[in-house]
Amino acid sequence: MLRNYFKIALRNLLKNKTFSFINIVGLAMGMAVSMLILLYVSHELSYDRFHPNGRRIFSTLVRMTFGGNTVQFNQISKNFGPAVKQANPEVKDFVRIASSFREDVIVKSDANHQFFERGFYFSEPSLFKIFAFDFLKGNASAALAEPNTVVITKEIAQKYFGNENPIGKTLTYNKNDLLKVTGVIKQLPTNSSLHFDFIASLPTFEGIMKRNPKNRYETEDAVGTGSYETYFLLDKPESKAKVEKVIPKLLTDKKSELESHSAYFLLPLLDTHLGNNWADSSNTKYVMIFLCIAGIVLLLALINYMSLTTARSTIRAKEVGVRKVLGANRQNLAAQFYGESILMSLISFVLALVLFQVLKQSFYGLLDLNIDDSFVTSPLFLAILLALVIITALIAGSYPALLLSKFSPLSILKGKLSSSNQGVALRRTFIVFQFGASVVLIIFSLVVQRQLTYLQTKKIGINKEQVLVITLSKAAQKHYAAFRHDLTQSAGIQQIGAASMSLFTGGWNMFFTKTPITHEDVSINNMTVNENFFSLLGLEWKYKPANMDELAFGDRILINETAIGKLKIANKPIGQKLDLFDSQKAEIVGVLKDFNFTSLQSKIDAMMFKVVKDTTSLEALYLRLDPKIDFQQKIASLEKSYKKYESDAPFEYYFLDEAFNKQYRAEQRMSYLFSGFTGIAILIACMGLFGLITFTTEQKTKEIGVRKVLGASVVNIVSLLSKDFLRLVFISNGIAFPIAYYIIHQWLQDFAYQTDISADIFILAGVLAIVIALLTVIFQATKAALMNPVTSLKSE
Repeated sequence: MLRNYFKIALRNLLKNKTFSFINIVGLAMGMAVSMLILLYVSHELSYDRFHPNGRRIFSTLVRMTFGGNTVQFNQISKNFGPAVKQANPEVKDFVRIASSFREDVIVKSDANHQFFERGFYFSEPSLFKIFAFDFLKGNASAALAEPNTVVITKEIAQKYFGNENPIGKTLTYNKNDLLKVTGVIKQLPTNSSLHFDFIASLPTFEGIMKRNPKNRYETEDAVGTGSYETYFLLDKPESKAKVEKVIPKLLTDKKSELESHSAYFLLPLLDTHLGNNWADSSNTKYVMIFLCIAGIVLLLALINYMSLTTARSTIRAKEVGVRKVLGANRQNLAAQFYGESILMSLISFVLALVLFQVLKQSFYGLLDLNIDDSFVTSPLFLAILLALVIITALIAGSYPALLLSKFSPLSILKGKLSSSNQGVALRRTFIVFQFGASVVLIIFSLVVQRQLTYLQTKKIGINKEQVLVITLSKAAQKHYAAFRHDLTQSAGIQQIGAASMSLFTGGWNMFFTKTPITHEDVSINNMTVNENFFSLLGLEWKYKPANMDELAFGDRILINETAIGKLKIANKPIGQKLDLFDSQKAEIVGVLKDFNFTSLQSKIDAMMFKVVKDTTSLEALYLRLDPKIDFQQKIASLEKSYKKYESDAPFEYYFLDEAFNKQYRAEQRMSYLFSGFTGIAILIACMGLFGLITFTTEQKTKEIGVRKVLGASVVNIVSLLSKDFLRLVFISNGIAFPIAYYIIHQWLQDFAYQTDISADIFILAGVLAIVIALLTVIFQATKAALMNPVTSLKSE
């Protein structure tokens, strides 16, 4: 019987090539989009779940609230972990991880293998007890037990030692420390929150810290904030609250300004990636948005299948009647139609897999994703694909199977089954839904693009064009004076400035003080700059200092307009004094007009500037370049000059305007993806509409012939065939507009500066949907209207 069902399904597939093509291609596109999005979503939701202890691992975060600002960080003191473990029997183990001061380090195995590396961390043996990292060589329990030892990944071993066994060989860290390789592990999977290429022993880090005391943020016996990420392994997840309750009692400096405003809490490892997201490529909101899009696109494809199948139900009616008269029951017929949908789904699935492979790398590029090939073939994702094809087959075949199998054989064989009434209302609902969803996607795509353009072109109070920023490593800062002298002699450089921070690349310094008037706690961003910084960036003054030559005096500071309100000194800001870091007071001598020093997703915050003459400790050089020069040649010349003084330090630079635009990577990717998804949704909707108008014209072939014989023009015929469909598209616009408005209004709430939601976006989207539908309908309707009436009537 199954063989017979398969034969019938295959014959129907080949007999109705146009409708089969529309159904197969539509389902394939819907499934391909769903596969790509489900790959992204499943990868995001699977972070850190490969650790057997994942549910019991917690990281430590500090949330500091001061003066209305909340800052969150994960740097804890060395003694914090041991103190918490000793005070809580629920804590089974802990591990501390330290970084290489967030800059590139120089790693060398021999004269021919020396590279700048960023993924260099320090930890202790418990790391490999708490987390599941696969050792290829070495002993996990002893790998980091001694000073000056390091564990590396397989790729790093290949990079520095080739095919030789790296165990026992040495690597030089930043020209100073010889580290013995004691272990090699597999490359960490891409769905891991921890990413490193090197893990050296913790005593090695302590030795480096002692040689550079200015890098130390804590005393030897401190329990509180510090320089280490700390993870705890609890006996059970429910012990989290009990451990958090004990932490405040363990802090050694409870009365300090920092600790008194801080709250410590534990974050589950499995919530780290999305629940504590600091990156733009992984966000719970976007995960849900993309998941909804996958559902919509797949549903559009399924609707096409169900709509076309039910539309053609009367053609299959006689087949159903004969089968029922010969003894087939409803279950047999339903099984047959389900079998046809399964065959259609399987063919579409194979085509979808091809599209998935073709589009996968482009999809990765748009979302800036890095997904292991092993994840694509993992049991998790294969199970998702299997579920996708099963759900597609079941949903696609459900309504047609129920509708066709319930036909009465008596009514069919008497010719009483009306082709005009079977599923008409449902098919109209399908068209309204398809075009309504397409219009919502069009509107959202237009708003995302408009918001992105608005963010990138809005005046921010900074002249960011032709500004090159060179970031200096600690090694390069030693030669700052000589390098700067070369820059002053270099043609094509109009101005040189310096600052302690690199604008638009993330991260700010913040200090805490009290308002001069009410003595309330307040937090202010701060930046150390030289006197050229303001003119180089074209910053404007609200209150210009009386004497610009005296700005670099240590007891004088500048603030922005927002700081005036935050400090509550609106009446007379000039001359007010603030307590600084060293308990000294500094006088406000000038006020700059507000400018955006962060992304436009946030409002302008209070900022304080300290001007210095000695810029050797500043990390960023700002160069205003002559727009007429060759930028590539100039950069090459600057790198050559830089390498003359510090060949072992990386030459890192960026253009200020490019960095500003890069802040909106997520919106840019979203714009591209929504444009692509919207195009696919519209194409699927048009394919369904094309199929329905084709079926309608087939059903009305003789009616069209009669009308033409009686004098109807081509325009009359086209109008007759298309007006009902266009009426449905108008209805879909009316339903889509309020839904789209609500969605985009909610999305824009994440931006401090928003584009207007104007009527022209809705008008453009509505007109576009109508035009697309009109072209789809007119093409087939015109073809039918031009048919020779003799051909359509000769069978009568």
